[in-house]
Amino acid sequence: MNFLDLVNFDNFLNVSFLMQIIVVLLAVGISYFTNTSFKHFLNKHSSKKNHLFIDGLTRVTFPLIVICVIGISQYPLSFFYEAKYLGIAQKIFFAMVLIRLSVYFIRYILHASAWINALENFIATIIWILAALYIFGILSEFIDLLNDVSFKVGTQNLSLLILLQAVFVIFLAILIAMTFAKYIENKLMRSKQLDMNSKVMFGKVLRIFLYFIAVVVSLSSIGVNLTFLNVLGGALGVGLAFGLQNIASNYISGFIILMDKSIHIGDILMVGEHYGVVTLIRSRYTVLRKLDGVEVIIPNEKLISENIINHSFTDRKARITAEIQIGYKSSVDKAFEIMLDAAKKEKRVLKNPAPKVYLMGFGDSGIDLKLSFYILDPEEGSWELKSDIYRKIWKKFQEQGIEIPYPYRTIELINQKK
Repeated sequence: MNFLDLVNFDNFLNVSFLMQIIVVLLAVGISYFTNTSFKHFLNKHSSKKNHLFIDGLTRVTFPLIVICVIGISQYPLSFFYEAKYLGIAQKIFFAMVLIRLSVYFIRYILHASAWINALENFIATIIWILAALYIFGILSEFIDLLNDVSFKVGTQNLSLLILLQAVFVIFLAILIAMTFAKYIENKLMRSKQLDMNSKVMFGKVLRIFLYFIAVVVSLSSIGVNLTFLNVLGGALGVGLAFGLQNIASNYISGFIILMDKSIHIGDILMVGEHYGVVTLIRSRYTVLRKLDGVEVIIPNEKLISENIINHSFTDRKARITAEIQIGYKSSVDKAFEIMLDAAKKEKRVLKNPAPKVYLMGFGDSGIDLKLSFYILDPEEGSWELKSDIYRKIWKKFQEQGIEIPYPYRTIELINQKK
């Protein structure tokens, strides 16, 4: 069937066309009610964690049921009429299946963002264009046109058709590889035999390996000679040598950190002027969340080449200090008692090791005291905790008459007679 046959309006006025329209509408109605009942059943007997799976499954089952109902109806109807429009309807709903499967896999693999929606729309547009070309009977002519546009790379003869096929097959293979990688990574994360660094490292190595296999298999499947990759490999090596040293160094440093287990997710680090908790370790960088909630992205190379203080390398306890100065006329022993009592009343402060107060020295305006205590959850921050302790100390100091001094100076005026 060609395009002219499709747009011949005389075909729309006969009984055959009307019967096929009725069959398609019945198929859509049956699919709608069947799919709605199926969705209610799945939602009732599954957890919220499977919401994405249920949504993807029900979106695919709708066009699949329509295709099946049309296929069943097409056989008896073909004895009386030429059911060519039913075949067109099946192709349209099959394109819908491909679009919805693509959207489901993309949403399953990647995090939601604005460019994900753009990618979904792009894929849907491409599939609808190909379906339209096939239905109108001009897909073969379009393929021949793409195949005629050819060029040569090294010893490999390539055409625009081969390049488009390569892009499509590589995209599909990487999509499948990402699906397997995410599934295996989820299994690894639930494993109790491995620590977090090993889980992250195995996951990243597996993902790179699957991507490499996906690209090689894809190119081989469409008949591309892989020897031309030597040229690309040489160019990439030159690029690494001249312009990508830091990037390569960061990636290698990331794997070293994961392998030697010097830094773990949840560790408390002091990197330069930044003090916080490691929340994420990537191949290129590490994310450090400071106690005030600000996140700092640190290149992995810096964690290898510089001196890093890991406060939780062998122990997760973090020491917090609070400095206070009292007047020389105030009781030091009473101040010690109040400061210790204020720290011990906080739930986050550990009993062992117990809080301690130290007399640090005698300043110009008063006596310097330091309160020291430990907590187990530094990732929750310390500002609010120190604020609560300071408030308790200030209230007790006022009740007990302990003075917090402020700088003052005495000026002596000397009257000199000339």
